[in-house]
Amino acid sequence: MVLDREDRYSLDEVLSDYLPERIKSAIKGLKREVVEELEEIRIRSGLPLMGVFAGFDRFIGRDGFLSENPQHSLIVTSQEVKDLFYLLCDHSVYAYQEDICRGFITLKGGHRAGICGTVVYEGDRIKGMRDISSVSIRLSHQLKGCARDIFKYVIRGRNDIYNTLILSPPRCGKTTVLRDLCRLISQGLGKDKFTGLRTAVIDERSELGASYRGIPQNDLGPRTDILDGCRKSEGIELVLRSMAPHVIIVDELGSPRDADAVRMAWNAGVRLIATAHAFGLEDFKERMGVGQLASGSGFERIILLGMKNGKRWTKVMDSNGRELSGFNQDTGMSDGICGMYRPGAEVIGEAHREAACTAKTYGTFT
Repeated sequence: MVLDREDRYSLDEVLSDYLPERIKSAIKGLKREVVEELEEIRIRSGLPLMGVFAGFDRFIGRDGFLSENPQHSLIVTSQEVKDLFYLLCDHSVYAYQEDICRGFITLKGGHRAGICGTVVYEGDRIKGMRDISSVSIRLSHQLKGCARDIFKYVIRGRNDIYNTLILSPPRCGKTTVLRDLCRLISQGLGKDKFTGLRTAVIDERSELGASYRGIPQNDLGPRTDILDGCRKSEGIELVLRSMAPHVIIVDELGSPRDADAVRMAWNAGVRLIATAHAFGLEDFKERMGVGQLASGSGFERIILLGMKNGKRWTKVMDSNGRELSGFNQDTGMSDGICGMYRPGAEVIGEAHREAACTAKTYGTFT
């Protein structure tokens, strides 16, 4: 299978447009094979420069040397964090105030800068943020084709799909797979195989479409409408009223209000694909509110993502827990994500434990 990795706005352009000189020089010193695994750049005032890679993090020295010892790293100054923040805002903090209140700024190319500092309240509402102390630049890489083998278990004939739930611990590729499933559903595979469907994306955290000034930086398909920065519970109702979608896509279900909105979509005859953090189906079923969505009358396909021995795997099940997947594949994601095989229950449990351990060790990133 040929995969198309989208890098329209390269790391070099991110470096030149935003990063202060010392940090830019350190990142440029990284070896090429290391840069290909780079997922996030963590920049904290008065603390070591850090890179988050596929499955691990390391401190970064002045010349790009990676170390587990923070004493060997470049120490970021408060002025560098301040300069970076103003560059991210195009020197207009007011223009990006709504984004700042949400905790992140979406950059050209779909990259995202998370922000921490002193939160300013106005009553019960976050008004802004001052004294910025850290910035996390999360690099976006769309991987077209990574969900193609999964897709055949999601479609139901030529013009319909199953309500599908994607579960995994943090950093196992949920959002990447969801993004590609959205593209395939919207695009279609040709009239004889699967006709594309009108699709609405509720992009609460601007991760799926990664809209920059109203233009999605990721390809979610030609029949897709994106509601950016809107809560899932409110967004589902909005698109049901205004866009008449066949399919609704949401990332990271969690609250009881999300569950009510999902039921609203189903009652309207609309299909839904969603993700959630969980270490397995039983773990998800124990969640307050949303757990009931995985019952017999809820999601019809369950996709599990996990990690074993540093390799990621995928398992597809029906609503009764019967395994449907039974083949190997390489989606092209880092460390062989989604190598599909037929693990037994004992292996699944071991994989979940390893993924949980990985999440606790390296932090809870998607």
